[in-house]
Amino acid sequence: MTHLHSTLAVGIAIALFGCASAPPTVRAAQVENQQCNGSAMASNDEQVLKSTNVLKVAPIYGHVHTSYNDYEARVNGATLYVQPPAGVDAEQMTRILQCHNARVLLGQVAQSDASNDPYSLPNTWLDIDVKPQMGTYAISVNADNVHNGLEVLARAHSYADARNAEVAGSNHP
Repeated sequence: MTHLHSTLAVGIAIALFGCASAPPTVRAAQVENQQCNGSAMASNDEQVLKSTNVLKVAPIYGHVHTSYNDYEARVNGATLYVQPPAGVDAEQMTRILQCHNARVLLGQVAQSDASNDPYSLPNTWLDIDVKPQMGTYAISVNADNVHNGLEVLARAHSYADARNAEVAGSNHP
């Protein structure tokens, strides 16, 4: 499909379904088309992800009304606190992560260990936002339901453990 045809298809799908209810691949195609700058940028973005040092992981809770005056906390995803990559501001980091999520959903990124990636889930769009916080970046990754939120949290912990092991291994001769 040509670029014009894919842009029209995304536009029609958004108009028919609305952004919030659009299928994950349609949202991914829209983000990839509007925010991501080609394959050369993709390799730089993936390098930023591989070099990111995770300091801490915390669950994101949402509260749902379960009965009269009763609320229950449910996991919606995870916040990863990371050391800011050199030369990458919070807005750029948000774009990098959103593009990564889009490229994975569109099959443009080969995943060597997809079960360890907190920034993407199969057939699911994740809402990702990065905010500077006390010298770190707080990366919020929110899923669309509790099951996916728990999966994001588990992946975030695995990702952090793997990243910390890599960093520790590179510090020893």
